[in-house]
Amino acid sequence: MNPAQATPAAGLGRRLRAAAGVLLVSSVGVAAAQQPAAPGPAVVARIGEVTIGQDEIEKLLQTLPETERAAVKADRASLDGWLRQRLVSEALLRDARAKGWADRPDVKAKIDAATREITARIVATSYLESVSQVPAGFPSDAEVKVAYDQGKTGFNLPAAYRVAQIYLATPERDPAAIAKVRDEANRLAKQARSGDFAAVARASSQDRRSAERGGEVDTLPLARILPELRDTVARLKQGQVSEPVQAEAGFHIVKLLDTQPARTATLEEMKPQLQAALRQQRQQQLVQAYMAQLAPPAQLSIDSAALDAALKKTN
Repeated sequence: MNPAQATPAAGLGRRLRAAAGVLLVSSVGVAAAQQPAAPGPAVVARIGEVTIGQDEIEKLLQTLPETERAAVKADRASLDGWLRQRLVSEALLRDARAKGWADRPDVKAKIDAATREITARIVATSYLESVSQVPAGFPSDAEVKVAYDQGKTGFNLPAAYRVAQIYLATPERDPAAIAKVRDEANRLAKQARSGDFAAVARASSQDRRSAERGGEVDTLPLARILPELRDTVARLKQGQVSEPVQAEAGFHIVKLLDTQPARTATLEEMKPQLQAALRQQRQQQLVQAYMAQLAPPAQLSIDSAALDAALKKTN
């Protein structure tokens, strides 16, 4: 499990908030099996013949932006709920199709209306994007520098902690098993404190991704570290190894590798974000200018009497 916590996720669920040491991303799809499946990727969820495969989860999560991925990984309960809802929805759709519901005239009419609406929206949106393209060279370095100087006071970065961990998962609602894991965590903490932390992490940590890096997770502000670990990390001195800390999904033994004091982000660090913001701002300006040219406010009129008459007829 990763001691990193994704801030976009609220009410983080048990296993994903602390899933295997690093924020993972997956992509979810649903496949309805018509016959027994040939050997292949493991099935993550199933209801009758409707299944969601492990490969589909991976593909889906790979399509998500990094922050959304982190949020999904950090919120197992919500992901479990989503999987259940998706399975039920697919089962319902299969049942409706099997009974010819999509062929009913009233249902067909709704499908046709929705298709027209979506088509019109896609055509209009894509056309508007084509006529409001921002020049490739915008913004210039000088324009980015001006934006940076204007907003510099708001570009503060909190103190950050470069941490490594040894992670041991705990079973749910099994006090005896949890006590056994606690004993093992205490043993490993003592071993890591007197020996090579990285070697112990590679050999014993159950967070595969950080274990491969000698336990190293990332450099994180306290706000992105699991709540249960924040006080411990903040108190550690560089090179110090903590006692095992029990979090929701398991025990963490944390080593502080380095700290970065709070500071103002540099121009280079902010440049990609500022470029994106300035390009978005310019595109909005181009859209507004094009729409004003296409439909000048002075030429647009609304007949209030005709509108009132239409409203009365609907009573």
